Amino acid sequence: MPSAGDDDDDFLFRPVWETEDEEVPPGAPPRRQPAATPDYAHPLLAPLARAQHAVTRLDARAEAAAPVIAEGLRARLALREAAGWLAWARFSIHPRDLALRDAGLIGAYGPAALADRLAAELPATTAQGTIFELAPSDLAVHQALSMARYWRRLAEMRSWRPIADAAAMRELLALLGAGQPANDAEIAEWLADTSFRRPAAPALIQAGLGARAWMNRAAVKEPLTLDGIFLAACLWRAGGFGRAISLPFWLAPETQLNRLGPRVGIAWMAGFLECVTAAATAALGDLDRLQAVADKGISLATLTARSKLPAAFEAVLRAPVMTSAGLAKTLRISPQAALGLLRQMQAAGFIHEATGRASWRAFVAT
Repeated sequence: MPSAGDDDDDFLFRPVWETEDEEVPPGAPPRRQPAATPDYAHPLLAPLARAQHAVTRLDARAEAAAPVIAEGLRARLALREAAGWLAWARFSIHPRDLALRDAGLIGAYGPAALADRLAAELPATTAQGTIFELAPSDLAVHQALSMARYWRRLAEMRSWRPIADAAAMRELLALLGAGQPANDAEIAEWLADTSFRRPAAPALIQAGLGARAWMNRAAVKEPLTLDGIFLAACLWRAGGFGRAISLPFWLAPETQLNRLGPRVGIAWMAGFLECVTAAATAALGDLDRLQAVADKGISLATLTARSKLPAAFEAVLRAPVMTSAGLAKTLRISPQAALGLLRQMQAAGFIHEATGRASWRAFVAT
């Protein structure tokens, strides 16, 4: 005869659907609200879909790539972002020349122009046929390179939260050193603004609205600013995106950037998304080219363990430009040995010289 304990055991191991209370709780069940009909004709639907597809592909492929490829891609894209902003600000400089400037291989452009050697200080830009009536602004170049460094940092340091609070945002704006200086009240107002922090809104829409809110400050009223677009990248990452890459924007063609100027409202947002799409598409092309260069160097993996060539090739992939001194520091070898490695890679067609100079030479991946 079963005991009370057996009943208890039977109850514990009984399926949940057999133990639920069959009584209906008091009160009428809540009415379901009819689902809203999607607006498939909304002017932002197609631009948003294209932008999300492009940046998601870029982020996923960069995360799946080998670490050396992902790091090299971020380094190159950061300089391309800097060059894109400079071009929009009417200072066209090739990203490779910005890399030379960032590496300390090129000095200030103002003194170079006075000494009539500006063309030699901008070899890649000059090779494109660019003629400067005035020297590029050294201040603008400094701002662009600062943005490039923090664009990389945003993608590479998960612990960095530049818009977590007013102090962090104030520090970020000071680091960027661009745009109209913001006061504490403006920073607090932007951080407290919920108009672009809607959980149901797509992250790219929130990013664009946040950038626009910042650039619409009474003291600015500009269609595009360096700090405004950087804040869009911060918001995009805060939304859970950008695991391997920061939001690309300034890689978009200059004509697309210029078209944003007179736009407002939905038209501006559509243009913003179009720029993101174009920038991400260009970045995917850079990833393909860098991967192709890396594939050319697969043969180096068959060399002996004592050979420094594989490590030297990886160093070239990671850095937009490489010098013998830089390679020597990276591999902890003598500058003469580093120069020998660079010459071997040049002879094999993996790299080529970028400055055209006989000394203080720099090399880039082919």
